[in-house]
Amino acid sequence: MHEPLHPGEIVKDALIDGAGLSITDAADKLGISRTALSRLLNGHAGISPEMALRLSKLLNTSIEMWINIQAQYDTWQISKISKKIKVKPLGKAA
Repeated sequence: MHEPLHPGEIVKDALIDGAGLSITDAADKLGISRTALSRLLNGHAGISPEMALRLSKLLNTSIEMWINIQAQYDTWQISKISKKIKVKPLGKAA
């Protein structure tokens, strides 16, 4: 599997490149600070459930779409270190 885009890149494509908004305008429309949006767009933060709701309302999409984009990215990230995580499986249930 190839490395998925960080969710912030997808948001940037939709808001900044696609809708032609500035970061400040996009943040205002989302009801968040410019700093919070900048952190997402630059890959320093992910899409929280609240952000997914805000994006879904602004872009007329589903909350689940944004949650799934974040989950796919998180799953790919953690799969890179899965061999380092040692867990002993439970035995069969009685």
